[in-house]
Amino acid sequence: MKTSAAIKEEEIRPEDVFNEFMSLSADDALHFFDRDRFVDVPCPGCGSRDHADHFEKHSFRYLNCADCGSLYASPRPDAGELLRYYAQSRSQKFWADVMLKKTGEQRKAAILTPNLERIENLLKDLGKNPKSILDVGSANGTFLMEWKARHPDADVIGIEPGEDAARRCRESGITVFEGFVENEAGKPGAQGDMVTCFEVLEHVQEPENFAKAIFRATSPGGTAVITCLGADGFDIQLLWEQSRSVMPPYHQNFLSRKGMELLFARAGFDEVEIFTPGRLDVEIVQRALDRGTQANLSRFEKLLLSRGPETLKAFQKFLAEHALSSHVWIICQRA
Repeated sequence: MKTSAAIKEEEIRPEDVFNEFMSLSADDALHFFDRDRFVDVPCPGCGSRDHADHFEKHSFRYLNCADCGSLYASPRPDAGELLRYYAQSRSQKFWADVMLKKTGEQRKAAILTPNLERIENLLKDLGKNPKSILDVGSANGTFLMEWKARHPDADVIGIEPGEDAARRCRESGITVFEGFVENEAGKPGAQGDMVTCFEVLEHVQEPENFAKAIFRATSPGGTAVITCLGADGFDIQLLWEQSRSVMPPYHQNFLSRKGMELLFARAGFDEVEIFTPGRLDVEIVQRALDRGTQANLSRFEKLLLSRGPETLKAFQKFLAEHALSSHVWIICQRA
């Protein structure tokens, strides 16, 4: 598989803009929701209700599952409250109107193109040539349009709950089902030989219903490719509640590798493979420490992070190769 080009956190999350987004998110977490509509949930990975540890962040409580090690928010807003949040909150509007517009080209080069190439290589390794591609959370259809440009014979399909984004998909010639995948998957035409879903699992209210919907959206014999943030990643494990990725109410689910395998197997998939091609874990930790983040580092961790760029580059490669990066790819096969 090809090695992705270098990427810097500042390219996709400019410090000044991202700080403003985080401030708005924290304020929304504290003040936006009707707390009477919060619900307790079990571990989204293994279903256990036993937790080994917990902490609070911006009034959201995060539990660390005692059985599979996943990290998740409970209690959390119900589905209606989350829908209202993504439609009306100040932080969501800022993300769409400012953050994505400012970083769109950088994200295309640093994230979209490498994702396309990685999926093409993956399909080549699997010996598959899917005719229909369904993207869950397709936004304005950027991924599907790029796929169509590279694979003109492919049918491209989106599932997107946002009214404006769904309209833009249609204007670009993409068949789109306007709604959440839990409601749209399995409808006539709402299946793909390959299903993709980028950075959605962290956000969903009921991960088990979501995973079952991904299964229904995947044609028999097809492949689903899901990316997300994971609890086993180096930066998450080191920074824990201080991590800027642990950001309510956006990111509520950080499944462990074990939790992901259990979740998607329970959804019906016959094979579940996990790998972590992440490139930013070490840099994220270094930048957090430079900002004054208080992390309880061991002597060895301090020594490791003090070493030069070649050592840290090799360590980042080790993390990626041993499924210890927080940027996770889940490859699911339906028989």
